Amino acid sequence: MVPMKMPRYTFFRERKSGLSFFWACPSAFKKQGAPFGCVSLGHDLTQRELSESAGIWNARLDAWREERNPLARPALDRYATVEWLVNSYLRHDSFLQHVSEYSRPDYRRILDRLCDTEIKSAATGKPVRVGDMKLNTLAVSTAEKIYAQFVETGAARTSEKLVTYAKACWKRMWPHHPDLFRKDTPNPWEGVTLRRRQKKVKAHVTRQQVYAFTAGAIAQDRPELAAAAVLAFEFLMRPSSIGAGFAAWSGYRSESAPDKLVIGHRKTGQRAEHPLEYLDENGQPVLLYPDAEAVLATTPRRGMAIVCQRNGTLFGDGTRLSQDVRAIADKIGMPGFTLDAARHGGMTELEERGLTEGEGRALSKHKTGTAYRGYAKETEARMLSATKKRMEIFENSKKALKNKG
Repeated sequence: MVPMKMPRYTFFRERKSGLSFFWACPSAFKKQGAPFGCVSLGHDLTQRELSESAGIWNARLDAWREERNPLARPALDRYATVEWLVNSYLRHDSFLQHVSEYSRPDYRRILDRLCDTEIKSAATGKPVRVGDMKLNTLAVSTAEKIYAQFVETGAARTSEKLVTYAKACWKRMWPHHPDLFRKDTPNPWEGVTLRRRQKKVKAHVTRQQVYAFTAGAIAQDRPELAAAAVLAFEFLMRPSSIGAGFAAWSGYRSESAPDKLVIGHRKTGQRAEHPLEYLDENGQPVLLYPDAEAVLATTPRRGMAIVCQRNGTLFGDGTRLSQDVRAIADKIGMPGFTLDAARHGGMTELEERGLTEGEGRALSKHKTGTAYRGYAKETEARMLSATKKRMEIFENSKKALKNKG
């Protein structure tokens, strides 16, 4: 018997070296469509480590159940208010089918903050909670006041998200309740003019810097961080996907795909199968990622995911993984190196090598060209490549005119 309290839906198995703990989604919920299975929580965990690891998966399951609970409805006395609309939207298929599970908490956070915001009433001059306002009283001027109040807090990016998320909420819920909205401006958020701001250009690193970091991380006995850098740069994974275990050992040269690395992209829900080798004219295999596979060869298999903590648990949804990478980077004399910079460096390399947008999106699994184009940085290499192409076109045109006489 295990002398510790087992959280919900967890179990253990005895190994020669100790106890391994697991979390499994109940079959009843899987039959209802729950997107969870059985996951390894780690080996020889303490009570705190077990509770924290299982808590992540129980919270995800609880959130999934709450979204699909048909009895969870806003109170009738708040009918047709802004808060009622937000609660209805967050449970409606127009939200669940259009917004990925990864992005939903951000929508809830911003829209909940919208409801809790207080503005002065034009009629009484007293503060009024936005969530308590009737939908047909929220005009463009009111939306602009709310947006201005968000901007004054200094959160420029959050202010832009407010307009984007609220605009989507009003747009998708209006066809279902047209009588509750204003007749003149059903979607007041479309009239809000966003203020210009100087957007920061995110840092990126080169291939040489990535593998300098991997060498340093391995020397510091942190091979899992070296593997994380490789997954971010070579295979264009988001740090959140790496920390959540979307790159598993079962997808690396498995029996079903011995020449591929199969990973998942958490935010977009896309599955990527990256070829690791090809056959040359003589039928001999040629490795495509020899440096990356050399790093993976040094990474111990502590759990189901390639990147795990020493006890076999995932880094999870927090910033623990990114913090550890920054700490090692500072220690080996590479300040500013982050997983986000490694991913942006990989995306920039795609453009520097002259890949088309379609080829780049096939590797990165971006759903839209707009999302893809924002990652590549305007480096000197790209400028030089573009200039060479331009001059070659100019010279060929001049020769063509000369030949035509």
